[in-house]
Amino acid sequence: MLAACPRRSVVSGKCFRWATARRSLFCSSSVWRSPRSIRCPTPRSPTCSITAPRASRASTSRCLRDDASDARRTLRPPLKADMFALKNIENIDLPSKTLCLTYDDGPGAESAEIGRFLKAHGVRATFFVVGKFAVDHPDVLDQLHADGHIIGNHTFEHPDLPYYVSVNGDVRDQIIRTNTVIQKYNEGKPIYFRATYGKWSPEVARELNVDMRSSFRHVGPVYWDVAGIDCHFWKQDKSVEEAAEAYLADIVQKGGGVIVMHDGTADMDTVATKTRTLELTRLLVPKLQAMGYRFVGLDEIDDRQLTSPLSDSFGLRGQNGRFMQASDDGTLHWSGGSVDAPGTRFVMEPKGRGKIALRTVDGRYLRVDPDVDETVRLAAALDVYALFDNIPVNPSQIMLRSHNGNYLAADSAKGGALRANAPFMRLAWRIGYVPTSGGYLKPVSFGQRLSNARRAALFVKSKLLQS
Repeated sequence: MLAACPRRSVVSGKCFRWATARRSLFCSSSVWRSPRSIRCPTPRSPTCSITAPRASRASTSRCLRDDASDARRTLRPPLKADMFALKNIENIDLPSKTLCLTYDDGPGAESAEIGRFLKAHGVRATFFVVGKFAVDHPDVLDQLHADGHIIGNHTFEHPDLPYYVSVNGDVRDQIIRTNTVIQKYNEGKPIYFRATYGKWSPEVARELNVDMRSSFRHVGPVYWDVAGIDCHFWKQDKSVEEAAEAYLADIVQKGGGVIVMHDGTADMDTVATKTRTLELTRLLVPKLQAMGYRFVGLDEIDDRQLTSPLSDSFGLRGQNGRFMQASDDGTLHWSGGSVDAPGTRFVMEPKGRGKIALRTVDGRYLRVDPDVDETVRLAAALDVYALFDNIPVNPSQIMLRSHNGNYLAADSAKGGALRANAPFMRLAWRIGYVPTSGGYLKPVSFGQRLSNARRAALFVKSKLLQS
């Protein structure tokens, strides 16, 4: 239980700064509320609140003014996110008697066989896989992909995401590590994501949206209409027929929608030996088809909630504070005043082995031809000179190394043309990733700034000692 917080703090006679203290609260919100009651709703759970004791009217008014001033300076309002949505994607537009079949928590022992059966019946499903299982079963993923199914992301270790973020768990790592396994099955396509247990929060979305690797062209979290009750039936030693009847009743009542089943068990090992989802699939799918239901894949659904991330773009901000901007002559300069300026929006295409291609929203690729010079120019076609090594520096910054071995930088520290003219990493520009959909980046704390400065000083010291 959370204790009540004092209304005022007797420190230099000043009011207690709620904006500063909010980060220490277990349940903090990025939306400013009056200190009388700080609330933070979480999906599918009761609202928790912290209510302060009463104070005098004068002190309350003065404290509220000070607190509101701090809040305006330190807190950012919630922003629209077209990458990971701030809430679960549900109520997806589907015609009557249309179903979208999905499986969670695999790959399991019967996943490949489920995939083969579905293919034989003309059904494409989405398998939301857990990374730690996917790493051990690439052959199963290969088979599912070959059979025409979609491979989605269901985190690496299946944590409860809102709580995981609240204790500073690395939620981006959960997505990125799984992506390294499934990326090859989604080349040129969006990566569909489902939250574990269906639990989600705006804080999780914002954590993911600051990083290109964990958000760009991701679609989700995809929720469901027909819940995945199969694993609970197996846990209770119920029959396949009982499970099928329960699914049928829910489907008929709702008239269609997104269905969840489990081809693995990520958090109930005792159920793994009891699972009968393959038998359930064999019984349920033909029966539903005989009743006039049709199945579609997630990528066949024309719902803006699922299709809007396909138009994702982002800006790239240089160390001079200006944005990379395409010019009419086909060169690029660090001159854009904002991510909304003409020629400042780009798209990333993963190309495997840590390499990416960058292109403008009108389809021209960034390219460096070492046989000509170090200038980065725009080209209509993609070739080896348009591939760059993507080296993450932190969640919102990258360095890019070109085909000639040099890193991307500029004419000078003040900016100028974009060039591959930095032979050493220490000369490379750290390029900021700025999503146009409004990803939220936590402010850097004073302690973190000190730590960064200390690391920089140690680097300089090591170079001096070497010389």
